[in-house]
Amino acid sequence: MALSQLDGSGALSLMRAVAWHNALARLGYAVPLVVVHDLGCLVAGLGRPASQLRGLGDAEVGEGWRRLLVELHEAELMRSQAGWKHRDPMVGVVLARILSSIVPQLPEEVRVLRPSLLPTDVVHYTRVEPTSAFSRYDQSVAQAWLRSLVEHRLLAILEVEQIDLDALRLLGLFRGGDALPGVDLADLYNVIISPSLADVIDFSMELLPSILEVKREAGQQAFSIDGYASIERRGNLDDLVLTQLAYDEEVFEQKLADGELFYFTHEKQHDSERRTHQVLVDGSASMRGVREVFARGLALALCKRLALLGEDVMLRFFDSRLYEGVKVTGTGSAEVPYALQFRAERGRNYARVIRQLNAELGQPRRREGQPLVYLLTHGECQLPPDDVAHLAARAPIYGVYILPGGPLSLPYLDSLHRIHVIDAEAISHGRRAHKARQILDEVQGDLQGRPGGRAPAPRGRRGGRRS
Repeated sequence: MALSQLDGSGALSLMRAVAWHNALARLGYAVPLVVVHDLGCLVAGLGRPASQLRGLGDAEVGEGWRRLLVELHEAELMRSQAGWKHRDPMVGVVLARILSSIVPQLPEEVRVLRPSLLPTDVVHYTRVEPTSAFSRYDQSVAQAWLRSLVEHRLLAILEVEQIDLDALRLLGLFRGGDALPGVDLADLYNVIISPSLADVIDFSMELLPSILEVKREAGQQAFSIDGYASIERRGNLDDLVLTQLAYDEEVFEQKLADGELFYFTHEKQHDSERRTHQVLVDGSASMRGVREVFARGLALALCKRLALLGEDVMLRFFDSRLYEGVKVTGTGSAEVPYALQFRAERGRNYARVIRQLNAELGQPRRREGQPLVYLLTHGECQLPPDDVAHLAARAPIYGVYILPGGPLSLPYLDSLHRIHVIDAEAISHGRRAHKARQILDEVQGDLQGRPGGRAPAPRGRRGGRRS
């Protein structure tokens, strides 16, 4: 740290730099702490380049490092750091992207060093004095990194300029807290470095305002008068309906654990029926290009809208089989790298997919709730009509067909609850967000626009509605 060329950083910055260093180590980068600290503090807005040369070490290298930090400080990534949630894993993957082009320029003996994790306990760093430690330990690795960064400064600047800020904002807005539950560092890194994801990211950013404005209603009414207001599934044991005590001891304990007993309550809780939403996205080769952009952007928006409404949501892909997918929550972001990066190369077998889904929904599951299915595919998605009717008897099906080759004519359409056909006009750059918002609003209207907030009942073979 005696080589640092930053002003305004403190102990908190040092401890966060340790977290960034460990994130880089998990990605396979062995980077000196001073490089991680100075670059990371610029990215996170925790410091500014020194106005004049400071610290120890080679004066020429130090001055070159300071000037590089000044140049990087003017980049849009550094100036817009307040626009995205720069948590430690995110800063780590951003630093990995910036330093990836510098690693090949390092001397051989430095490039082959294996990364190691630093201790995160603050007590290890409180008694370290950088000036004295500088003369007691070998600084050749740190000096080699700084020299390579100074000599190849344009590589670092180019990497900073190429980072997609919309991807950072998307990941930042789709999460909460200080961690990234369910998201692997390698997945985040792939999102940051892949230019092929830019179109899906741009479309998702177009839809963000209509997603994040969702508000949940409390759904509770209190009564100040004497007596009880209702019979509910939640309450105190003192308010237990007496007939519930007639169960055998084991049955009573099981119902208590599963929340299936009845209680007298003074508050009327308007609980909607628990629902499980399966958002299925066609990942086959037929969905490449603009179909893929619209389907994945809409899937992300739909999942997040439903999750913010308090629904249970699962995002899954299919081609010749139905994949496991990820659970979507209102505060997580695991679905973002999953939706952006998923690639399937198994061909197509839609009959197998629908039978697999029927088999899953047919399994007895405790407290699983009413299922709803959203199918995002193209106009040639041939499904066995009998299997679709069997699925529709269990769950309402929303069909979104993107850029069909001609008039949509599939034998199972009458079994669907709603049908959306996305033609070339609807998917054009200026109208695609409007069309996606219409679908989102319609889904939310179906969930909230009926008495008790119930979803539409399964339609069986009754006619669906087109839009």
